[in-house]
Amino acid sequence: MGAKDWLIEKTAVAMLNQSVIRPYGTLSRLKLDTAARSIDAELELKGETQRVQIQVNEYELLEENGSSFFVIKSIQTSREWLTTLARDFAVGRKFEVPESVRSFLPMI
Repeated sequence: MGAKDWLIEKTAVAMLNQSVIRPYGTLSRLKLDTAARSIDAELELKGETQRVQIQVNEYELLEENGSSFFVIKSIQTSREWLTTLARDFAVGRKFEVPESVRSFLPMI
């Protein structure tokens, strides 16, 4: 892992725990590989007795009309139902990157 990936991981955990993930639980581990465009994460979700593993095997960052988007190309989780849900509702969908995060995108 490069220093760039390490820095992004540490920043992303704090940012995601304060915003996106807060209502659902806590992001406890994040491993980012910008060269392979992959993410390995571990979440402690409310109501779950064990941590949930999420592996984004491929992602893409897009720029369109002055906006930035994150697109999951392939995903797998430690829960079969969650993998199915993610494939049905997240894979291939464009998620707009918040303005506060856009300045970090050139590093990713």
